[in-house]
Amino acid sequence: MNIIFEKLKENDLETIAKLYDSERPIVTNREKMYQTFEKIKNNPDYYIIVAKQNAEIIGFANAFIHQDIFEENKPFMTIWSVRIKKEYRRQGIGRKLFKYLEEMAHNIDCEFICLIAEKNNIVANAFYEKLGYKCENGYIKMLNKKYYHHIIFFYLTKKRISACTPFYSIF
Repeated sequence: MNIIFEKLKENDLETIAKLYDSERPIVTNREKMYQTFEKIKNNPDYYIIVAKQNAEIIGFANAFIHQDIFEENKPFMTIWSVRIKKEYRRQGIGRKLFKYLEEMAHNIDCEFICLIAEKNNIVANAFYEKLGYKCENGYIKMLNKKYYHHIIFFYLTKKRISACTPFYSIF
């Protein structure tokens, strides 16, 4: 199975919106989606990575690179909104997508990766833990949101990104 990973293109937006909406109780506002994409498409720290097989999008993930201006920390990556089409799950695509993202983080010299995940998605959370992510404490305050889901935070240090060693947290 030949999978390619690339940055999202505008003509892929409708496809990923359908994939994203397939497991949510609300529908993506398409007008806002296109407006937001216009704002972020040239931001060098913002990535929406799509997984494609035979030109078909079969998964994606959002990633953002954060810079720390106060301490001597290196950048870190946050990953969220990870989706793989149901019919392609358990075929190693999610593992390959995370490997791609981790290599990206390593190449950017990120200190760690923060993964935001839904607390009640037990299957996905077990998958993240198998990849070496560790559930840590985090807080979130939803502002003006009708739809709320419980979120947990996973972290992966640079040591794990580059050398597959156990996680150690300073948090």
